[in-house]
Amino acid sequence: MVVTVPAMKESIDSARNFLQEARAEFRKVHWPSRQEVRAATLVVISLVVLVALYLFAVDWILSWFFQMFLER
Repeated sequence: MVVTVPAMKESIDSARNFLQEARAEFRKVHWPSRQEVRAATLVVISLVVLVALYLFAVDWILSWFFQMFLER
C-alpha cells in the first residue's frame, strides 16, 4: 500500500481539526460543582434504595401469596 504525501497531510490536518473542535466543545461544557454532584448523587442513591425496597416488598408479598395459594 502506497501512501502519498498529500493523502498523509490531509489525514494529519483532519486529525488536528478534530482535536481542535473537540477542545472547543469541552470549553463549552458546564461542569457541575462539587455541591451539585453531591446532591445528584444523593438523589440517585435515594431512588435506588426506594426502588429496591419496593421490589423487595412486592417480591415478599407475592411469595407469601403463592405459598398460601399452593399450600391449599
